[in-house]
Amino acid sequence: MSETQIPAYVDTRKVFHQHEELIGTVSLQSLPRFKESLANDQGIVEIALYFSVNDSKQRIIKGNISAHVEVACQRCLEPLAIYLEDDICLVLLEEESAAASLGPEFDPWICSEFKLLLTEVVDEQLMLCMPIVNYHETEDCLKQLEYKRVELSTNSSSQASFKESPFSVLKNLKNKA
Repeated sequence: MSETQIPAYVDTRKVFHQHEELIGTVSLQSLPRFKESLANDQGIVEIALYFSVNDSKQRIIKGNISAHVEVACQRCLEPLAIYLEDDICLVLLEEESAAASLGPEFDPWICSEFKLLLTEVVDEQLMLCMPIVNYHETEDCLKQLEYKRVELSTNSSSQASFKESPFSVLKNLKNKA
């Protein structure tokens, strides 16, 4: 993919009617919300966006984004390298109420101005494709933290070792009443 930086914004009056194609990169430093969820802000996001108008006069943004980033493992809090990739299929709308008429293949993007901030689009799409939980696939981080698995046996001697519940006294009081 090209190492060309994509522009910060595009003019919506031109890019859709001229069927523009933007291929390039965005630095993680220009994505404030997404950057907060990362272990560091080193890396580049690769982007390919295609602007068009369909037969229904809808302004369509299609393309994909990908990035190699580092997040914090939620087990050991050490950096974890992950690869994110997402396909984009947006319809540019001026009002949120128009989103109800979109087909299931499209996601709405509300922009009532002529200036479409591409970094906001990329920032939002990367946030949406982040995994809910990030952790190392191997159990190495568990070993580093010296976690030990406790096996509960079901024999009667181990059950006898459990302490009596402090609420059992209340049960006895209830039975007396």
